[in-house]
This record gives sequence, C-alpha cells and structure tokens, in this order.
Amino acid sequence: MMASRSAQAYAANSVETGVGAADSSQLIVLVYERLFDHLKIGKKELEGGRYGIESFTKAHDLIQQGLIACLDYKDGGDIAHSLSAIYDWSLREILSARINRSPERIQEVMDVLTPLYEAWLALAPKEPIQTLKPLPADQSFMALRPAAA
Repeated sequence: MMASRSAQAYAANSVETGVGAADSSQLIVLVYERLFDHLKIGKKELEGGRYGIESFTKAHDLIQQGLIACLDYKDGGDIAHSLSAIYDWSLREILSARINRSPERIQEVMDVLTPLYEAWLALAPKEPIQTLKPLPADQSFMALRPAAA
C-alpha cells in the first residue's frame, strides 16, 4: 500500500511533522478549529444565497474522519456514545442547512460543538505543536520515496 510505504519512509528518515509530534488532544483541537473555519465559511456562503458545497463537504469529512473515526467506544463508554450522537446530529443538521439554505442551523451546530471544543482545548497540552523539521541539505523529498516494487 502506497500510503503505508510513504509513512514508513518518513518514519525511517526521522522526518517529523507537527501532526506526528502532536498529542492526540492537540489533534482533536486542530480538527475542531478547521471544522469551525469551514462551518463559518459555509454559513457565509448560505447567507449569500450559495450552497457552500466545498466548505460543508470539508466540515463533513472533518466530523466523520477526524472526530467520529477516533472515538473509542470500548474505553470511552457512555461519553464516546454521547459524542457520537452529537456528531451524527451535526452531520444531519449540516445537510439540512444546505438543503434548506439555513445559516441559522449552521450556527446551532457551532453553538453545540463550541463547549466540546473548549473542553478539548482545556485538556490539550499548552506547548505549541512543532512545525515541520527541514530535511538535511543532502536529502530531497524524492529521496524519501520508497523504491518502486
């Protein structure tokens, strides 16, 4: 699998991105921040009479792949199930807001998700996420690619 080999190449060369170095709670905070960015843009699109398809698609993906996908139902118990219900509701509301061109519904989603974001923000370590470390001068990005099979 190409993605797996790429990840191994990065690990083998000790290339570390901010995401790789981040604590899981910091990653959740980043997902929420990008989610709010896209919801705000989509809301403005709706207010302007447009559908905000790109922004809402990105928001949907962030909820689905960034929040729901990382829920641990075994260890998280009732909390994980409650978060799942909130995220599922958010997805339905975003879809409904698009269909009905209702920026108010998008605001409701943001209002419901804001306390969750604030809780994750309080839990996340306060040190900033590290940025991408530069490659040594004798290495190029292409050198990190795995050899063709």
